[in-house]
Amino acid sequence: MPKKSQSKSHYLLLKQKWLKRHKLASKNLQQKHKEAFDWIVEKFPAKEQLASSLIGAVMLSSVIPTSTVLAALSDKSSPTSEVTTVDKTGEMLGELKSVIGDSMRPLTRDEEVTTSQILSKYFGMRVNFEINGLRLNRSYGVIGAEQHLARFPGDNMATHLDMGSAEGKMFYASGMAPGRGAWGYFAESKAEFGEPALEREKWYIAVQTFEAPNYNGRLAEYRDFFKYKKMLVVNPQSGQAVVCDIADSGPAIWTGKHLGGSPEVMYFLGLGEKVRQGPVLYFFIDDPDNKVALGPVRAQ
Repeated sequence: MPKKSQSKSHYLLLKQKWLKRHKLASKNLQQKHKEAFDWIVEKFPAKEQLASSLIGAVMLSSVIPTSTVLAALSDKSSPTSEVTTVDKTGEMLGELKSVIGDSMRPLTRDEEVTTSQILSKYFGMRVNFEINGLRLNRSYGVIGAEQHLARFPGDNMATHLDMGSAEGKMFYASGMAPGRGAWGYFAESKAEFGEPALEREKWYIAVQTFEAPNYNGRLAEYRDFFKYKKMLVVNPQSGQAVVCDIADSGPAIWTGKHLGGSPEVMYFLGLGEKVRQGPVLYFFIDDPDNKVALGPVRAQ
């Protein structure tokens, strides 16, 4: 009997030490990344933006109050009997890997067809590598970081981001591109600038429009097709994904990159630090009624 009591005491001691260490680690993590956590919490309860990433895992720990997480994941307007949405990122990544393999490369047409079907299934939207015979030169390539774009005449970094916010502090260093996007300003004036223009610039990508098959022969078609066309961009290594819109043309072939993403796009793809580039899948979204919102999404 004494041995059992001694064993129990030893277990409790280890438990107390572990809890103390966990609490300290959580506190240090929260202090180190306070701005990032504050910004993410500020964005909830937009539960669609809870990406299946390391941040998502941390959010489920004691770093962020449980009440905040539950509020983000719940839908107060929905019946209590509603089934909770399951994150299927791992399942999706397994299916994608069986098609695209481990190395980034141009996909064959059959692989593009299968990948389109997989992405459509897991993201609940019509995704395709081409629409009405119009497409890019590839659908799997390297994305690199781009700067912010001027949204209206006179827009600059002082007007672009609120430096008093965590978001402003995170993305200010990216700076602003010296020129406008491929379609010019997002709004003709500051007075006309609104939410649609703000979202378009925030979640924009630049793609190599000039490399599209028969681009010169179908110039008018491509011009209208590419302007603010929505694309689903997916990091095939982590499953992080963002619904973006085409707002610029580039990068140049000699850069070795195949598309570029805004600072916000790169951040939510998990590619916003260090080299700030990496392989992604990028497919068109067939959304004629404009029902698909721009921003981070996750597999379901």
